[in-house]
Amino acid sequence: MGIQTAMAMAWSWSVALPLLSSVLSALLAIGPAAAATPNVLLIVIDDLRPELSAYGYNQSSPNLAKLAQTSALFRGAYCQYSVCSPSRASFLTGLRPDTTRVYDLQTYFRNTPGLQDTVTLPQFFKNRGYRVAGGGKIFHQGVASGGDNDGISWTEPYYTSPNERRFASKAVSWEARSNPEADFPDAQIASNTITQLRDLSNGSFFIAMGLHKPHLPFVFPQAYLDLYPVDVPLANNTSPPTDMPALAWSSYPELRAYQDIASLNILRRPGDWMPVDKARELRRAYWAATSFVDNQVGRVLTELETLGLAQNTTVVVMSDHGYHLGDMGLWTKNNNFEPDNRVVLMIRDPSRAASSANSTVYTNVELLDLYPTLVDVAGYTVPSYLQGKSLTPLLDNPTATPAGWKNASYSQSLRTEGYMGYSVRTDSWRFTKWIEYNASSGQAFWDKNNGVELYDHRGDPRTAFGDYERANLGQSSQYAATRVQLDSLLRTQRATNATTQPPSQTTTQSSSLTRTGTQLRATNATTQPPSQTTTQSSSLTRTGTQLRATNATTQPPSQTMTQSSSQTRTGTQGVESTTAAGIAHTTASAQSRTSSFPQAALLIAVLLPVAGIVLGH
Repeated sequence: MGIQTAMAMAWSWSVALPLLSSVLSALLAIGPAAAATPNVLLIVIDDLRPELSAYGYNQSSPNLAKLAQTSALFRGAYCQYSVCSPSRASFLTGLRPDTTRVYDLQTYFRNTPGLQDTVTLPQFFKNRGYRVAGGGKIFHQGVASGGDNDGISWTEPYYTSPNERRFASKAVSWEARSNPEADFPDAQIASNTITQLRDLSNGSFFIAMGLHKPHLPFVFPQAYLDLYPVDVPLANNTSPPTDMPALAWSSYPELRAYQDIASLNILRRPGDWMPVDKARELRRAYWAATSFVDNQVGRVLTELETLGLAQNTTVVVMSDHGYHLGDMGLWTKNNNFEPDNRVVLMIRDPSRAASSANSTVYTNVELLDLYPTLVDVAGYTVPSYLQGKSLTPLLDNPTATPAGWKNASYSQSLRTEGYMGYSVRTDSWRFTKWIEYNASSGQAFWDKNNGVELYDHRGDPRTAFGDYERANLGQSSQYAATRVQLDSLLRTQRATNATTQPPSQTTTQSSSLTRTGTQLRATNATTQPPSQTTTQSSSLTRTGTQLRATNATTQPPSQTMTQSSSQTRTGTQGVESTTAAGIAHTTASAQSRTSSFPQAALLIAVLLPVAGIVLGH
């Protein structure tokens, strides 16, 4: 080989190799990006109060305790309404109850003016190319979610247990059954979630599992009742607060609807106590139902680990509201007291394991914060119309309250007498004001009040159930200045959030998505509306599909679960407005993550011929 030829080849390779290196680098940069997209596993447990071993109680819930060791556990988390449907409509839309106008078990949030095209939490991820699956009780089922569990929110057929109504008799409030565990609806829902994890594991997913227990009736396999002695302890405080306004008290009609409770002829007023033996029965049965649910959570989390998905999946376990078990002489929920509104909330974000694993957060947070948090953790820009705040600063530093953080949590409860109880919980106080309210118009009359409550929570370690709400200080002159301050917080909060109106022209957002490591970073590219808005208005018809229901651990179901009957829903996909008032959304195409292969092919097609020319020089 001549010297000139050798020099030419050396020059050719010196040019070609950097070009080929560029192709390889581009492929590596594109490929892992899609795989690094964080998945979401959301587990919602009905009527679960934060009385778990993870919260320091002698209650058997080892799987939730294990999750807490790798999660941030929130002791100061509160719902916005202590009834199933209003609470779920709130945290799944990111809007307060006075915006959704959902105060009962029948109202569908999409029927509220301005909210027809609002984008729910699962729908947000659907619009970004995730496969989105749900099962059990996520939205409140029935008419409150359009009859199809808000079908527009999901990409996969929604799962309902075939045995959903099997153990729902009103004859008894609780029952330990000898049936195989696989017969129970929550076990079937967990089995279906395991199937969904397996089926969707090859791409980005958002999976929501809604467990029914420990909602009434407390029905579960006998083995879980055996975990607890007959003489379980009663509530620490079984008396209503002194000087409590009449509207503050609910006569727990949900529990009294069961025949064994109705037969006791308990009067509907404070001071008429549940018999001690029955109170112990109910508390023991509730804890047994909780242990049963804990096992279902454990099965799903074990499968997440087995599939190798745990390090790329954000896990949230939460309850929709709190619960009374004889605390303050009350049972169930639908009040503005601490036991009604303090909830279970654990968040495991693998990308923040170093800061948040096995941590406890005492800062006031709200279920309203869930939506912006999951959006933020996934690396997307949080829509500014959402009325909660991302909890990621608290996941980054669980022991420090971020500068400018909201100083209170808010909840409310509507009485049939035409009064709304607005409640604010700060670190030191709970203040509730019962004011005249028109549910049809949403008009609140602050100067027409029918009772004020003030409870001293100074020193409360967020572990008590009604222990700090024994005496109403609402009429004490000693705390007049405190009441004025807290009343102002309530008025300001409502004025800020309840009057939000859809914008006259909705702007849309496109995002430039850049990824660093496993975290996505989203920056606004433009605030101008597109010239043509694309709709995803196809009719979403879901036919029943056969889902395998294999179990991850012991006691596999004896039969394959079947998908619920065909669900059909036609609607448009909303795109999230980033304007402060943006609740009415324009329709636009989903912001999908496309495959990296077309981009890679383009790079190869362009660069390799260039390299060939150089090499042939």
